[in-house]
Amino acid sequence: MTTEIKTRPDGSIDTAHYMKIGRQMRSEQAMTLLTGGARKEERPRRKPRALFSFL
Repeated sequence: MTTEIKTRPDGSIDTAHYMKIGRQMRSEQAMTLLTGGARKEERPRRKPRALFSFL
């Protein structure tokens, strides 16, 4: 991560740039929470359950 603030040509802070980064980080965190920290290719495959296997 850079310590320099990204600005637009008019000199104002490029908020769209930082919002994009924040959304990406939030998306990655949500995916980590939903998958229990494992990526899809790292998760073990679950055995499919039969429709009435609980009987």
